[in-house]
Amino acid sequence: KMAAIKVVQEITSLDGNATSDPIALKSGYLRITPAGGDAFVSVGTNPTATDNQSLFVAIDTPTFLKERVSSIQTSSVTNASGAIKFGIASGIEAPFAVGDIVSVTGCAPAGINTTSATVSAVTGPDPINGVQSGTVTLNYGDANLSATDAVGEIRRQVKVAVRGTGKTHISEVQIVGDF
Repeated sequence: KMAAIKVVQEITSLDGNATSDPIALKSGYLRITPAGGDAFVSVGTNPTATDNQSLFVAIDTPTFLKERVSSIQTSSVTNASGAIKFGIASGIEAPFAVGDIVSVTGCAPAGINTTSATVSAVTGPDPINGVQSGTVTLNYGDANLSATDAVGEIRRQVKVAVRGTGKTHISEVQIVGDF
């Protein structure tokens, strides 16, 4: 029996000891296949792969790792130097933790969006004190830039670190069934 998979996104292969660019998670299932030799693999915000602590993956053995997928629609933007704060819908808590890396897409102008930033603060709704929506603050921003469209998406990212030789192939997949 085998699993049928759908490729959700292709990620640039890593060569030797390397760390991927941030991957904005869609399904959270990462398929990692070392092609050049056995490898040690670590996944996270800022991972380091080591011989004595990371997951061992044998050459030519596809291995699936599951990561937490988090995304939320933004409803407002307050921009400041080095700290851009996104408001979210009334009554909703942000699914992120301080230290997560995220991307922002869909807002305007383009400078409001980012390919990768770190979550520096998260607040939840506080109805007792009249605060109806939570916020997510990220570690970038330009006080001179105002959002013309505050409706976008924040999505959690991870990086894959590999300690190995030759190429290691990475794809994000969705498992669609068995055959």
